[in-house]
Amino acid sequence: MLKAVIFDLDGTLIDSTEPILSGYEYTFAQLDLPVPDRQAVLDTIGAPLEVQVPMLTTACTAEEFSSIYRPYYNEHAPGLTVLLPGAKEALDAFAEAGLKIGFATSKKREVSEMLLEHLGVLHHFESCVGPYEVENPKPHPEPLYVSAKNLNLTVEELAFVGDMHFDIHCAQAAGVRAIAVATGYLSREKLEALNAEVVLDDLYAVRDYLLMHRDAAPQTESVTSGGSHAQ
Repeated sequence: MLKAVIFDLDGTLIDSTEPILSGYEYTFAQLDLPVPDRQAVLDTIGAPLEVQVPMLTTACTAEEFSSIYRPYYNEHAPGLTVLLPGAKEALDAFAEAGLKIGFATSKKREVSEMLLEHLGVLHHFESCVGPYEVENPKPHPEPLYVSAKNLNLTVEELAFVGDMHFDIHCAQAAGVRAIAVATGYLSREKLEALNAEVVLDDLYAVRDYLLMHRDAAPQTESVTSGGSHAQ
């Protein structure tokens, strides 16, 4: 039986695309390096900076990049980050239904908590897992093992909601219900190829699906479903 819902953040629960992209542009400019293509940056979102940076350039280290990027992002992200449509409604509904809530993200935990506090939803989260709470970040299953331990649950009692292949592979490797949502950086076509339990259009649909299928066993084949925007 489903007892907790764990969320990825960027592209799943929140939209911080603009501060991420502007932060990359600023950092590459400060380092006097060519700015990567916008899509190239978006394709790496979901991986820690230590993984992202080598995917985009070999002209600087991740540490050099991070020393410029993180202060810029931390300053600008709160004012430019928003909850995705249906996020508050889904969190409220899951809490009301007695489900525990957590996040497992490649964004630093302290930054994630700052943003969720700014957006008025941090109080919902009983488990907060970033890249430095684990030895092996997504797509390794460890973030979900830690999430289950934090909540005193088994992995079979979790669902993980994410928008990227990192998320779905992490859930599948952990034996957690893998819920794909087409709100972020990966196309629906690519999400459907990952064989998640279900591919949903938005967080309203995630809310409705998980509450309706709370007692269901994880599916082994991908299903597509549209969203329901009933408030």
